[in-house]
Amino acid sequence: MFYRASASRLRARYRAQLDNPVGLGLIKPGNPPIKQLLVQEMNARDHRLAAQVRADNHCWLAPWEASAAPGYPSENMELRVFIRRSARLTRKGRYYSFAVWADGKLVGQISIGDIARGASHSGNLGYWVAEKYSGRGVITTAVAMVLDLCLGAPGLHRVEINLRPENKASRRVVEKLGLRFEGRKRNFYFIAGQWADHLGYAATAEEIPAGGYLAQLKKRARLKAGESVAITDEDER
Repeated sequence: MFYRASASRLRARYRAQLDNPVGLGLIKPGNPPIKQLLVQEMNARDHRLAAQVRADNHCWLAPWEASAAPGYPSENMELRVFIRRSARLTRKGRYYSFAVWADGKLVGQISIGDIARGASHSGNLGYWVAEKYSGRGVITTAVAMVLDLCLGAPGLHRVEINLRPENKASRRVVEKLGLRFEGRKRNFYFIAGQWADHLGYAATAEEIPAGGYLAQLKKRARLKAGESVAITDEDER
């Protein structure tokens, strides 16, 4: 596992790579097989590719898709406008978007938007994964990698995830990561043509597990496999 910033014409693109995630017990074996998982900040080409993957998975993703609220210009939701706005916000440090790659194939996306700096240093994290790669721990592992990249100094102090109560797969992600439940938010986002309640989960820099979120998942995987794991002072708290 390694983290690094790779050179880009505009600025560093942050990435995290994990080899042999199945052997580590983080991702379930299956078809397609996965030998390497990579999360990397997206460029315009990645966004266009992600849009195609989302279109291919429309029936799977549509019930949870955000749409333009009444009175908001629908053209502002178009891909070309979104790419320009995302690039502008990324340069200002107010938006992060990561592609999730499995063996070189884009299979999902994780974004942190609504970033506030100053006294807050917080943002909202959202994610999706292609149906063929769902239910195997791919997006849970990828979210852990992104949290390790972005949460804590010099990054964000707080990240929250808001999800539909009916979205059981998404709830499993935050529960496996151990994010704190903050309550139900009434009519929080405009989803699939209507205002919908969401459940709010959050984590602050002070709540990062010892070694980070990915290390926590690895430890749980070893325990599940029956391997002995050394208990630290932090584990006993």
